[in-house]
Amino acid sequence: MLWKGHPTFASTQTIFTILKADWFHLVENEYVEWDHKATRECVVPGAHGTALTVPWGGMAHPVWFKDDPRVANVTATGGVLDRAVMDGVVATTGMFEEQIKPLEPAAQEAALADIAASLQADMPPRENPRINTSIDSVYASGPLGRAHVAIHGNQNYKQTGLLQAYAAYSLLQQPPKRVGFASGCQAFGHRELLGVLRQFALVLKPIVTIHD
Repeated sequence: MLWKGHPTFASTQTIFTILKADWFHLVENEYVEWDHKATRECVVPGAHGTALTVPWGGMAHPVWFKDDPRVANVTATGGVLDRAVMDGVVATTGMFEEQIKPLEPAAQEAALADIAASLQADMPPRENPRINTSIDSVYASGPLGRAHVAIHGNQNYKQTGLLQAYAAYSLLQQPPKRVGFASGCQAFGHRELLGVLRQFALVLKPIVTIHD
């Protein structure tokens, strides 16, 4: 997941709170912990370049697919397309590991809050569809098949708000498709969520490439 623009004040606070957690990917149906300083260079679909991503950007995919018999390996990373912002995130992660992690929990919270406030102290402009864009890109592969899906969108926070509104609307009509810790697609249906995002012109039609 990649997006363009800057996070809100609240999102920035949340991002830096996540630095205290451990992060995992799925390797042959087993959780494997990421190195806390790990990064990934990812190809940006539809662009002549790459983007720097990290494994802790709200990526719960390894948990969602842990018991799916079709899936054995899951790696998920995300970030913003502004390289300078991501370089700052990586530097802050390193500083957390070296200087803040040894502190008591309360001192960690205070230090991270101060860093977050220094990076994003007020609400950035929203939501300009020419600036606030997003790209979801998924590669899936098996012994004799490969597929890639890319979904280009805009107005990232409107997407989030719309999905939350649809989830509330759906729960008033019927039980979720899955209970417990599940993804939005598992709980409410991927076609339904894509349909409502398309209806409000927040994403393009998915680009699907299949080789078998």
